[in-house]
Amino acid sequence: MQNIRNQFLKLPKADIHNHLHLGGTKQRFAQQYPNSTFTIPNSYNGLEGMIDFIYNNLNTVMTTKKEVITFMEMAIESSIDDNVTLLEASVDIGLARFFDNSIEAVIDAVIDLKSKYSSQIIFNPDIGINKDLSLDKVYSDGIACIKSGVFNGVDLYGKEANKNLKPFKELLVSAKELNHKTKVHIGEFSDHFSIEEVIRTLKPDELQHGIRAVDSERTMDLILENNIQLNICTQSNIALGASNDLEMHPIRKLFDHGIKITLNTDDLLLFHKTITDQFVDLHKATIFSFEELDTIRLNAFN
Repeated sequence: MQNIRNQFLKLPKADIHNHLHLGGTKQRFAQQYPNSTFTIPNSYNGLEGMIDFIYNNLNTVMTTKKEVITFMEMAIESSIDDNVTLLEASVDIGLARFFDNSIEAVIDAVIDLKSKYSSQIIFNPDIGINKDLSLDKVYSDGIACIKSGVFNGVDLYGKEANKNLKPFKELLVSAKELNHKTKVHIGEFSDHFSIEEVIRTLKPDELQHGIRAVDSERTMDLILENNIQLNICTQSNIALGASNDLEMHPIRKLFDHGIKITLNTDDLLLFHKTITDQFVDLHKATIFSFEELDTIRLNAFN
């Protein structure tokens, strides 16, 4: 098994579902913050439990612009540790609150990060947009990021079920006009009908998670018809209770249906599994062969 781990570790990988300020390893966090008084758990009571942990614990450490940048650097360096050569990580526009509410200062910080690590990794940041942010902020800061030339995609996340998507349509259209990739979080905790609604309303290039498509042949076919990729994070799904365990995870059925899938970390600081770790886990559980996992690995570069 160590030989398999070494094989996957040596292979270049892409992480294209990653929230940058939560993308560092717990080992790097412990080194950076040795006096931290809390333990990062291995699992959470759903999405709400994860959010509670972030607000009540991590946000007591990440309180300044300097700390936000430190968290982002931990994520990039953790990716490099795992031989991730392409990182499409989202930078949440809501983080502007740590930068004197200046989205321009956030953009400048991203420019600095791209320059600092340019010789070690291809960092193509996404614009992270929480659907619960005020629409004025979504459009003022979101459009500024889209037009900046610094970002390569838009990643829309937040509440999955019973959320009006139409207000975000114009934003994603603007992104596409400037050749930005569009990603939408859906179908981790919401049903397959919500996935269909996202496809009809927002026409995204990729879905972040999308695993509940497995519940409907029609939904899976719709994903195929629209050539949409699913950026799946198996360990995140298990830690949050969206899947009971790896053996029960829908990833194999989605793959067998012909859907293009990738494997990603989501929030490495919270879920503790690198891409290499997850490849090894899937191989060890005989869910995929090495050759199939290599196909999934290469999907993320396309």
